[in-house]
Amino acid sequence: MISLRYNTLSCRVLSFAVLVLCLPTLALCQNRDPVHDRIAEEESIREAVIRKQMEDWITQGDDSEVKAKDETEKSIAKVLNFRVFFVSINNQDPSDTLVKGLQDIHRIVKKVSASEISKTQRTPVVDRVTGQRGIIFAADKIRWLRDDAVRVEGGYYCDGLCAAGIVFEVGREGGKWVVKSKKLQWIS
Repeated sequence: MISLRYNTLSCRVLSFAVLVLCLPTLALCQNRDPVHDRIAEEESIREAVIRKQMEDWITQGDDSEVKAKDETEKSIAKVLNFRVFFVSINNQDPSDTLVKGLQDIHRIVKKVSASEISKTQRTPVVDRVTGQRGIIFAADKIRWLRDDAVRVEGGYYCDGLCAAGIVFEVGREGGKWVVKSKKLQWIS
């Protein structure tokens, strides 16, 4: 009888200890951190904006090279159809995860810190290592309109006479963030 009581008591103490130790972990699983969720959402939103800008630039650049009518147009189209893309998030480097997410883009994609503004005429963006010209794509301030809709300030810079500020309307579709529209704010 004593051993049965002892075993029952041991089981209760052990069960209580397991419950006390596991309760915080269970609570974390049930209550998601809204700040962490918002940071992850904003990273996905910015990736969608950067991706849209890159894909549009590639499409227009490739199209311009094909449709160029003479050697001058071909030369200009080739110069502006950059092979190196730099990413800026709020004037800083993006996360490694964001850059990795863009590796399927058919260009070299690097963080903005890998670029510099040349001191030559018109101040073009160049790769710090190779000196090859490139373009910086930015996704900066996000304004939440609803849980599934945001407005993002972004744009690009490739030299003093090749820059734009653009506002993007981004929405969630099928669990993914997608650029719905864009509005040019300024251009140089």
